[in-house]
Amino acid sequence: MSFGPYVQHFVDDLESVADRMRVSLLALGLRSANLKYIIFKISDDKKEIVVEESSKDTDYETFRTKLIEAKDSNGKPAPRYALYDGEFDLGSEGIRKKIIFISWVPSETPTFSSMIYATTRETLKNALNPHVSIHADDTDELEWKTLKEASVKK
Repeated sequence: MSFGPYVQHFVDDLESVADRMRVSLLALGLRSANLKYIIFKISDDKKEIVVEESSKDTDYETFRTKLIEAKDSNGKPAPRYALYDGEFDLGSEGIRKKIIFISWVPSETPTFSSMIYATTRETLKNALNPHVSIHADDTDELEWKTLKEASVKK
């Protein structure tokens, strides 16, 4: 079975979805709403990207666990996109604040889901315009130190 045409149709549709999301996020304002993170998923019918959850919870491990434990409708590990409002204390260099886009596609993800997330990642990332982007397929890549390293070198 070839997923090519289906995935391309989804990517084409995503451009308008991403534009709507950008407008929504600008109106919402991650920081102005005091949100710490927003987690997105591709809807079960594979037609759009939806906000799964947003939170003001500042505990990074809670956020990380939500990504790692995400499951699809069949109980399999599921990819997610997220925006995280990171704040990093660099001691004498001060504090750095970065909006981080995270693409979480665990290595156990079914092939079809991996393909959809892989082909939509750049379009969504560009629409959201984060300071930093991280692609993770292993839980170690979601460690706080990884986000900090990626964020302070920019």
